[in-house]
Amino acid sequence: MKPFGPRLRLFFSDTLPTRHRAARSIPMSQHKSRRGLLIAIVLVIVVAGAGALWKTGMLPGFAQGNPGEGAPDDSTTVAEQKADGGDKEDKEKEVTVSVELAFASRRAIDSYYRAASVIEANRLVSLVSKTQGRIGALFVEEGDWVHKGQVLASLESDREEVQLRQAELKLKDQQRLLDRNHAMLEEKLISTQEFDDVQSRYDQAVAERDLARIAFEEKRIVAPFDGQITQRMIVIGQMVNAAEPLLSLADFSPLRLRVHLPEAVARKIEAGQRVLIQPEALDESLEAEVERVSPVVDPATSTVRVTMRLDDDQRARVGGFVKVRITTDSHAEALAVPKISLVEEGSLRSVFVAEADTVRKVEIRTGLYDERYVEVLDGLEDGWFVVQVGQGGLRDGTRIEVLNADEVGWSVDPESQGTSDLDGPLARAQEQ
Repeated sequence: MKPFGPRLRLFFSDTLPTRHRAARSIPMSQHKSRRGLLIAIVLVIVVAGAGALWKTGMLPGFAQGNPGEGAPDDSTTVAEQKADGGDKEDKEKEVTVSVELAFASRRAIDSYYRAASVIEANRLVSLVSKTQGRIGALFVEEGDWVHKGQVLASLESDREEVQLRQAELKLKDQQRLLDRNHAMLEEKLISTQEFDDVQSRYDQAVAERDLARIAFEEKRIVAPFDGQITQRMIVIGQMVNAAEPLLSLADFSPLRLRVHLPEAVARKIEAGQRVLIQPEALDESLEAEVERVSPVVDPATSTVRVTMRLDDDQRARVGGFVKVRITTDSHAEALAVPKISLVEEGSLRSVFVAEADTVRKVEIRTGLYDERYVEVLDGLEDGWFVVQVGQGGLRDGTRIEVLNADEVGWSVDPESQGTSDLDGPLARAQEQ
């Protein structure tokens, strides 16, 4: 079998286009000349493009200009960049921040200790039955005011009532017998021993009458003091056992509160001191009075019990949760600023003081504080203005626009515009 190689070469050579067969016959020298021509054309194009870029100043490392001009001065370019950066910084410094000011003045500052408590009645008792029985009558309802000795409810007591009447009748018979024997003894008609026997039977009848009366009284529930019924746990016909609670009675005059305070705080409190309490259900505060301070410290909690008295107030309810605020210290003439003006950075505290149309950051030392103000011990003077709103965008030298100038009496001294007198008063209130 003959190989296919020569035949295939012959087949493909016959099928090739005429131009391809012609190309195969081009000499190698002509190929090299064409390649050199293409390289020359590319170089011309690159040079022409570079010239155009140089003409327009877009060629990196060369400034725009006419041919023949020298290279630009690098120092001039750097100076211009520095000048542009300086202009930007100046513009940033000239940014004005809107703020609100407050007046540093002297006022009374009280330091408080806060605690929580529950309002308690002066007396709150559960009335119970002394004997077993069925509820026969109920004379009060929850919320009723009652007086001491008033019958509130009673158990069925038919048997006890009969026994009491029987004992009373027997006592009357013994009383008549004793009277007759007493007359006979005076007339010497009976002996002393016979009279003593009659006297003994009379005394026994008195005791039996008293026992019958006690048994009858135990069937009734009586108010031990003046107060208000706070809870009823029974209904008529209900069977109750001895010592089972039937009603709750409270005395609300006065009301009391008890709090447990640290020993160090309790030492600053005295009997008769006024205390503010805020019931959870009210929007207003009530005033109470410290009634007594326990003389001992609870070893389990290291606290001292303080009892406070709240005069009869219909707005306070027994069992209501209240917040107690006790004054522990007071300064009558303290230099104070609003608490919201403080800028706290760790343990350091400072404020921004208004100085003409700019501000200056001043570190201060604080003392007592209440809900709105804080005492300044060092760093400020009476009459200075501090920023209370807008501190977030401030730094030393920031220009400010005071939004509440008329409200707080702020004015800028024209002579201090643009100055930096940091030692004198920065700004004063207008004279009223």
